[in-house]
Amino acid sequence: MVVVALLAVWAAAISTSDWISRRVPNAALLLMIVPAVLALMIQGQGLLGESRLGSAGGMLIGFALTFPGYLLRSLGAGDVKFAAVAGLLLGVSRACEMMLGASLLMGALAVIMLSRRLPRQTRFPAAPMLALAFVTEMLAGPLLPVWRR
Repeated sequence: MVVVALLAVWAAAISTSDWISRRVPNAALLLMIVPAVLALMIQGQGLLGESRLGSAGGMLIGFALTFPGYLLRSLGAGDVKFAAVAGLLLGVSRACEMMLGASLLMGALAVIMLSRRLPRQTRFPAAPMLALAFVTEMLAGPLLPVWRR
């Protein structure tokens, strides 16, 4: 439970940084990816108990589902890297759920922004939605019964 609490604090720090400065610090991502990869190499499982293959798949899912947003200039590079690191920590099925939750949160924020008639160029930070979905998935996931083990 200590690891989960530390990961929640880490996600909250990234979320706060993105909300205030619209930047996800690379140092904060390195702070988590180094011990996560070391745990995979030494213990054979991730910080949250995922296998090497599951962690790699989760990282790929986090990256693959956010990279198109980066190409379209809707997401920043830090958001993509954050989603990839969160996917590495969660594994495949839970990364899918995290991305679904983050997408729903981002969609809700987009609707709110449209209702306030903000200019289309207005960018909003994605890391807070990713962080909220990540922490929710850590504490309550997996949420969808199809993916339960």
